[in-house]
Amino acid sequence: MLRRPLGALLLSLVVGCVPSLPEPESRGAQVLSERCGGCHRVYAPSLMTAEMWRYQVDRMRELFAKQGVPWLSPADEQALLEYLTKHAGGGA
Repeated sequence: MLRRPLGALLLSLVVGCVPSLPEPESRGAQVLSERCGGCHRVYAPSLMTAEMWRYQVDRMRELFAKQGVPWLSPADEQALLEYLTKHAGGGA
């Protein structure tokens, strides 16, 4: 009998951990969720500045190249960068 409430609790915790992205239907949010979120947790765009996001995207492109993993299409990379830049947090 304990299994059902425990399962419901775990499900609510997992659902609560999924970040709510701004403009979730935009192509940039979709790329972030599907491609980036396919390997690691999805970080809210507001957690970093636009400059920090550009650095991270460059870093991931280089990592993918070193590992021989296909990178984003130019259109998807542009959509992702525009999305991250638009919703980035302010600098300190």
